Amino acid sequence: MFWEKVLASGVLLLCYSSALWRYTTNARNYAIFSTRTTIYLEYFGDDFKEWRYPETCSVRNKSARVTEMLCRSPGAHLISPNNKEEEERYLFVDRSTKCFMWYFTLSEMKHRLSKIIQIWIYDPENASPEEIDGTALKPSFASRALSVQFLHMGQEPNLVSGISYVSYHLDASEEEGIWETHIPLKKSNIFMLIKGNSIAFQDCFIANSMFLVDYIFLTFSQNPHYVTMTTQSEEAICFDWFPCFPATLVAVSHWETLFTKDSFNTSERIRIPPNILTDEERKNIQAVCLIEEGIVILTAGLVYLRREKDFIKLDKKYGIPSNVTGMKTRTYCWPSYTPREGLELSQMVVWSANEVVLGYSKNKFQLLTTLPELMGFLNRDETSMDSFSIHLVTYTSDPTGIAVMIAQNENSLLDNLYLVFYDENKYLWSLQDFSIQFTHGKNLDALFMYSALPNFVIWDDSRVYYSYGNYTKNGYMRVNEEEQLTMQHNSTINQVFIDYYGNGVIKLRNNQLFYFKVEISEAIELHPWINKSDNTLLLFNPNGQLFVANVDFGIGQRSEYPLMLELFSSTYKQQISCPYLLFESNVYESNIYLDKGKELTFWVQIVYPSQFGLKPVVEICGEKILKEKRYINYEITSGISTKNMTVTYYQDATYDSLSNYYEFQKENMGHLMLQLRPSDFGNTCPLSNQAIHVFVGCVAGRHLELKGQYLGGDSPKDKIVNYNVTQYGCPMKIPMMNKFQPVLLLYDGPNFVEEVKVNFIIWEIHGRKDFGYTLSMWDAGCVNEAQSWKSMKEEYKGLPMEEIWGPHNYRHCFSFSLGKSGDLSQPYEIFNLTNKNEIVWKNHHIGFYVFRAQIIDPNYRTDPFLVFIFLMAMLFVICMCLVLSYFRYLEIFKKVIYEPSLESKRKKKRKY
Repeated sequence: MFWEKVLASGVLLLCYSSALWRYTTNARNYAIFSTRTTIYLEYFGDDFKEWRYPETCSVRNKSARVTEMLCRSPGAHLISPNNKEEEERYLFVDRSTKCFMWYFTLSEMKHRLSKIIQIWIYDPENASPEEIDGTALKPSFASRALSVQFLHMGQEPNLVSGISYVSYHLDASEEEGIWETHIPLKKSNIFMLIKGNSIAFQDCFIANSMFLVDYIFLTFSQNPHYVTMTTQSEEAICFDWFPCFPATLVAVSHWETLFTKDSFNTSERIRIPPNILTDEERKNIQAVCLIEEGIVILTAGLVYLRREKDFIKLDKKYGIPSNVTGMKTRTYCWPSYTPREGLELSQMVVWSANEVVLGYSKNKFQLLTTLPELMGFLNRDETSMDSFSIHLVTYTSDPTGIAVMIAQNENSLLDNLYLVFYDENKYLWSLQDFSIQFTHGKNLDALFMYSALPNFVIWDDSRVYYSYGNYTKNGYMRVNEEEQLTMQHNSTINQVFIDYYGNGVIKLRNNQLFYFKVEISEAIELHPWINKSDNTLLLFNPNGQLFVANVDFGIGQRSEYPLMLELFSSTYKQQISCPYLLFESNVYESNIYLDKGKELTFWVQIVYPSQFGLKPVVEICGEKILKEKRYINYEITSGISTKNMTVTYYQDATYDSLSNYYEFQKENMGHLMLQLRPSDFGNTCPLSNQAIHVFVGCVAGRHLELKGQYLGGDSPKDKIVNYNVTQYGCPMKIPMMNKFQPVLLLYDGPNFVEEVKVNFIIWEIHGRKDFGYTLSMWDAGCVNEAQSWKSMKEEYKGLPMEEIWGPHNYRHCFSFSLGKSGDLSQPYEIFNLTNKNEIVWKNHHIGFYVFRAQIIDPNYRTDPFLVFIFLMAMLFVICMCLVLSYFRYLEIFKKVIYEPSLESKRKKKRKY
């Protein structure tokens, strides 16, 4: 084994065409890089002499290519392997109080509906090799002792959803030194945060840890007779990942197609049955997509699907056009976004030069548009259609947005590119105020950034074009005033990566990396980190940390990449600084729902040196359905300025006495995006861009429930009333002699929101009328005759009960200017939380009532229905149970009398 490692190291050294060096730590994702951290230095190349380092650091063996370094003083430390300026790095070592980390393991329960999570505390400097590699299944001796120590000190960690912020309790095991819980597998539990108490041991705290919970059950069968799918050249890599599960991805290289669920910690080869594709087709995969049903590949203009056990062609019978030129899946994850009822969002888009097709779940494909229709949006006639083609289609940062880029061949040298947006929610097309020219014959790709305004980049093999601020800031990304990024490196652009926080990385085919940030036009060249000849791609995790995946020779290998540390080192000499010290807000959710009568209020703060004159910026993009109020507070102390801006978004629309209630309601519902950012920032600034989706209207999953105690178990089947237990649930038990005041509760999914205070009405869906109300119109304070079921039925004859009386035609009775005077002794048939109106039962006998409640306040929420059930047959049920119990008792009693037990029979036999 030793000589195998030596041989492998020698092969690696021979493969490196130029020298480079890297550094690693025991902490995952370089989460702790402090004066307590052991830094492992590693040099790749032949011309190594010795390590150069400052006096404040110590190196175990400065003449060894692989050695350890420890810096006891915080700050930027110049490290160089050969005293060469081009190989220098400035490593920033922090004096952090975070020394310990949370280790977690995930395991599936048998029913696959939840996952078991075990966590413990470990010290990266004293961890076992398995804990460092992430393969440990139980704590090491040192980690167990550390966890027990914190447990005795009162450590009670919480497991919190990074989306819904629901907290899960963890049970502690002092014997094993672990905490354990299980969480349901649902969208809101994709990103989980381990957050402990602020408890220190030896002046050291535990760093919070976020991780991804994957519930992808996609598997693929293996067969020794299956053949490979590959790309045409070694440099070409096709890849795709699930937007919500970036650790689950497929990569097609020149050697193999690899599938992984853990970012290439482990992987499997995906092959296909022989004789379906020709050798030329299966060795020239042009694009790949990962969807719920399997892996979709594109080769020679044809689309195929590799499912768990088979490999099928997706052709015209599925709705796929011929001569497909491209396909893509969604870019970003929207776990808390729920489409409106009846709407299914697409999961992929497929296009040819003349058609765009959307792909949905269960292999459903639907034509979205054609080139002649797109020509109409461009205000061009079909006579010039021969010079136009659909060049690229991709998803935007809006969960319902699709961007279609149309190319016009103007001459043999240049093409014009136009942009059209499609809204899947409203089925609307909109031509954008954007166009560029690019070299004819080049393939383009594009990525939209996670922002409110349309911010995106488009690139070919040598240049990256950016468009920021709703097309107000456009141009080519530059490095040292040169827009040809590849000129100095004799390579081409291989991948552009953008995370949720506005960080972007451009990777060339020779693995040279460049960093850029949203709203920044200057890219920064980073230090060499990857061998030029390696075939790699960039991956990321929920915290925004990057990974480098190497797929050489059909073997997937992953390594961590310290993006922020490398950025600091690459910009240290240029003295690039961030113009502000702090930028933050109190908005922690990416999706916010506003119902009727609600408002959104938040604050944004920026702290900066006074000479820069910055301010917080809040931009809004989307439908103009909200009004806003802003208040700015400013203070300055010792040359440091602080600006706080408080923003309130609200609606002042009133829905009272409208003849077009539903139309007006629809006009004031919709979706918009907010973007929070500083007025100026730089490449070295921390998180500087925050995008928030605001949905105005009924919250998905919001519903009404009736306050009270319900019967448990299965309700008895009633022979008279057709009662659907599955639909309505268990009925409520009401004593026959008691009055009852219905109180409605508002819920968002399982979470209680409030007691409903506004007016609502009820009716019995089977037509029962043997109940009444305790209040009269006079008792309720009416000055005019109130609406009632009798009057409303006479006015709106022939309509169903749901449409006779509701928020669209409600009129209150508390004004002399509305309604007419009449008999105020009539029952008042409207309920709310404060009027104390109650239901009375006219006949004190067995009854089964199924009521439907409807909110009639026009300024309340948009989905006002609830069904609740009263069961008043308890005496009958008890009697039936007693009768059945009596006959069962007789049956058992007879057996006891006439059939002796086995034990008594044995005793008789023993006597004989």
